[in-house]
Amino acid sequence: MVRGWRYSMASLVQRYLQILNLPPKKPTYDYLAEIMTAHLSTFAFENISKLLYFRDHREKGYYHPSLQEFLDGYEKHHFGGMCFVANSHLLTLLKSLGFQGYHVKLGQGHMAIIIQLEKERLYVDCGAAAPFFRPVRFESDPNNQSRFGADVVEIRPVPEEPGLYRYNRYFKGEPTGPLWEFNPDQKRDLSDFKENIIASYAPGATFMKILRCQLWQPEQERSVSLVNNRFSIRYIDGRVENQQLGSIEEIEDVLAHYFQLPKLPVREAVAVLESLGVSIFEVSSSST
Repeated sequence: MVRGWRYSMASLVQRYLQILNLPPKKPTYDYLAEIMTAHLSTFAFENISKLLYFRDHREKGYYHPSLQEFLDGYEKHHFGGMCFVANSHLLTLLKSLGFQGYHVKLGQGHMAIIIQLEKERLYVDCGAAAPFFRPVRFESDPNNQSRFGADVVEIRPVPEEPGLYRYNRYFKGEPTGPLWEFNPDQKRDLSDFKENIIASYAPGATFMKILRCQLWQPEQERSVSLVNNRFSIRYIDGRVENQQLGSIEEIEDVLAHYFQLPKLPVREAVAVLESLGVSIFEVSSSST
């Protein structure tokens, strides 16, 4: 699923860090938090790239971009990605920087990361459109919360199933999104998600029937989100602003000015959705 490198791993890691605007450092909790915050505020959680990978997969022979293609995609098109893309390449970066870790599977197919730092295991996730700006001490802190304004994620042990942990997300105190469980002892790698990746491209799959883009902007104390033609801004103080967009031009303008992602090929992605029988101006969704 992943092709060989055209450039050395060292040069790709250097390029990755340059995009994140971070220097290489020794593996520490604080450095891991820096990387996570930079990742969430640089690479959007978006399916525009996914729709184009779907369009082009027969010609290219794969769905999942290599690390080089991931970095090329950002520099040329402002591509980010969803859990399989974002977290697989993030783990590659972390290992190259000296962190020890592996993937875990949440629920039926969400990919996240466990980092072993000294004697502690930490939950890392930059592919869920969730406020994970710091590694989660899910074993040593049973009352952990990853929070941004009214958006909160808690990772709790499952009382009736020792060894299992449950991912719970709330917005304004109300449950939102799926309830995922995972076992941190069950180590996974990218190949274990092959069937999940293929299934995620099936017509009718969640992110094959909407247009989705979300980006955290902690320096502005907000996150920006696009679901089809619905644009919203969520502020850290709990305020939410919503706007319905009436045209592709308006969507492009929002992505350029609010997201600062003017290279995203929105029209091409919308054309793919239309070929699948989806109109973003007729479908509504509450996907987070």
